[in-house]
Amino acid sequence: MVSEHSAEGTTLTLVAAPGVRINARVKPALELPDGTVLRFDSPHQTPDSSYFTRPPTSSMPGAHRRAEGTLRASVCEADELVCRSVVLQL
Repeated sequence: MVSEHSAEGTTLTLVAAPGVRINARVKPALELPDGTVLRFDSPHQTPDSSYFTRPPTSSMPGAHRRAEGTLRASVCEADELVCRSVVLQL
């Protein structure tokens, strides 16, 4: 995940490893320690809306040094038909 800070807040961009696709039908989410859930999205998707073709983003209002919480996403290797759920503690 990449974060970009500005006066308005922080933009988070979810970047997949090479050869991995992020499932667009199950939007990735970051659950913050206070219970707030941020959803990642992008208008850039495959024609069937199954995968993101550009990294999805989400915004956190206010100033943040870094994103902390639980990231949940569904990802597929490029040659696989079944996605896997991943959960990462940040």
